[in-house]
Amino acid sequence: MQQDASLERGRIVLSFYGDDFTGSTDAMESLTINGLPTVLFLDVPSKEVLDRFPHIRCVGVAGNSRVMNPAQMEQELPAIFQQLRDLGSEYVHYKVCSTFDSSKEIGNIATVLRISRDTFAGQPWVPVFVASPELGRYTVFGNHYAAMRGEVYRLDRHPTMSRHPITPMHEADLRAVLQEQGAGDVGLIDVLDLAQPRTELMAAAERKTANAPAAVVFDALTREHVEQVGAVLAASRQAEEPLFLIGSSGVGHAISSIQRSPTTSPVIGQERPGPKRVNQLLVVSGSCSPVTQQQLQWAMTHGFEGIHLSLQEVMNADDSDAALQHIVGRASEMIRNGKSLIIYTALGPDDPSIKENQRQISERGLQISDSSKILGSYLGEVSRLVIQETGIERLVISGGDTSSYATRQLGIYAMEMITSISPGAPLCRCYSDDGCVDGLELALKGGQFGGEDYFTQVLHMS
Repeated sequence: MQQDASLERGRIVLSFYGDDFTGSTDAMESLTINGLPTVLFLDVPSKEVLDRFPHIRCVGVAGNSRVMNPAQMEQELPAIFQQLRDLGSEYVHYKVCSTFDSSKEIGNIATVLRISRDTFAGQPWVPVFVASPELGRYTVFGNHYAAMRGEVYRLDRHPTMSRHPITPMHEADLRAVLQEQGAGDVGLIDVLDLAQPRTELMAAAERKTANAPAAVVFDALTREHVEQVGAVLAASRQAEEPLFLIGSSGVGHAISSIQRSPTTSPVIGQERPGPKRVNQLLVVSGSCSPVTQQQLQWAMTHGFEGIHLSLQEVMNADDSDAALQHIVGRASEMIRNGKSLIIYTALGPDDPSIKENQRQISERGLQISDSSKILGSYLGEVSRLVIQETGIERLVISGGDTSSYATRQLGIYAMEMITSISPGAPLCRCYSDDGCVDGLELALKGGQFGGEDYFTQVLHMS
């Protein structure tokens, strides 16, 4: 829907869509801490909704296209892209995870490229920027790397991403990943190009895009590389037209580097309210990452109670409503007794419940990716009911693939960052028409993010 003239050009610098809620809060953080206040919405906001946030410069829309198949993406994304274009932003960013988890069948990024050509028809090529050095994500000569527990791994050898239950990554060269998904010609602007003075970099970029490849992957190993990428992106914009690009939260760092003047300091939402002081925390986790496993085990040996919730319990209950009320009652009682609580579906990638979940999903004729929707929606509904029962004011949802479904069940329409906790997993304030949920403080944590004591950090943040 075309917005009217009150959304003057230049007010909204960047709009983004695509990744789950966890990845989208990561993008919101990268923009906000660099001086571009951002609000994340569940749907593309109308003018009336945007007018409630006159201070923002960027608009995010959390999606779940990373778990869609190409046919679903073809149905969903054209309207979304047109709505984002109509916001009048200078950049339209399709947000992907900084580990590029995707496949030909699920979250196909080449499909995004193809769909974007209709909405952004005048754009000769699409930038693809996945690196985010602030998060330990690096691209060098097209090959992508991700840090974990102090070690940096090539993507196809990463302990988590090479074994991801839905989109395992078996190739590190992002050009090869895109081509396998059907992208066609993919170019590269590498670290040697980015190490050159700005004039020479621009000449190299012009030379490497002269044949109008479908996409161009950008390397980055350092903050200086990110700023060089930002300069190329700015130069690639056509007058009065938004630039469509694909990438991780590194895009936020790149764009903000060219938006700030030399005298501008990064800010975190000028004069916005800070975090509350709370005594308890509710955590729901659908992550099977070994990082999350370590965090769960640490928390449950440092005062948190734990409840394991299996897919079998969710799908096989004779009376689903009674089963839901039982888990809500059990969780609410623990919280009323003064406990912080974790409700989790798996303890790491080797949890035997994962294979059992996949077996049950297959036997019912569903896709493996449907487990995210089933468990995520259930965890969100449990969270909403526990919040209503107990009034608990702070929640963590852990797990990228489940976060979008869980968050939607809460009944919120927008989120805004309050403060950073661990890079990529900030604490946010929720906006809702439900008085029990409005003002809820929510942290969305991807499987790879946060230190061992992350949950305790969130609990004591004030």
